[in-house]
Amino acid sequence: WLERMTQALASGNYVGLFTHSTPGQSESMRIVHRVEDGRSFERLVSLDGSGREIIRTREEVHAYLPDRRVVLVEPRNDEGSLLTALPSPDARLEAFYDLEVRKGNKLLGRDVQVVDIRPRDRYRYGYRLWIDEKTAMPLKTELCDGEGKVIEQIVFASLSLPERIPDSAFQPQLATDGWRWLRQDPRRQLAAAAG
Repeated sequence: WLERMTQALASGNYVGLFTHSTPGQSESMRIVHRVEDGRSFERLVSLDGSGREIIRTREEVHAYLPDRRVVLVEPRNDEGSLLTALPSPDARLEAFYDLEVRKGNKLLGRDVQVVDIRPRDRYRYGYRLWIDEKTAMPLKTELCDGEGKVIEQIVFASLSLPERIPDSAFQPQLATDGWRWLRQDPRRQLAAAAG
């Protein structure tokens, strides 16, 4: 199930609304994800609060922060994407965690399998994943502390898997006239650190 989920997240097109919750904080988000020529494009829009947007292009990540009238631009890495926030199947996973799969109740009208990933020690986080049986997409995820208490949760309210997603879906909705663009240049930072 983890392999299927990882493949679905990495290679599929999807559009959804989800709620991201931590103790004392909750945020509704819209995600648009497309894979083209082996590269993913992603756009996250906060539907609450400031309305910030994060757009991952082939080479960069643009974070639009309307409350500061700033766009932060940095080289792309995939940290922070939905895919990297979830466990992937590898030898370390089986060495440090106990895994259990069971049939779950329906979510979004879809049959799901629940995957429990429990750490064998108290120094690691655990996970609980509700995976759509048909598409292998995670419809609900929980990050748990060493005692099994939920410390972060993502729950989809809607999810579709369109065959095509237009380029326009990856354009910011915000008018950025007069905004400051702050570009992170790792080469300049390395040169400053070396000097």
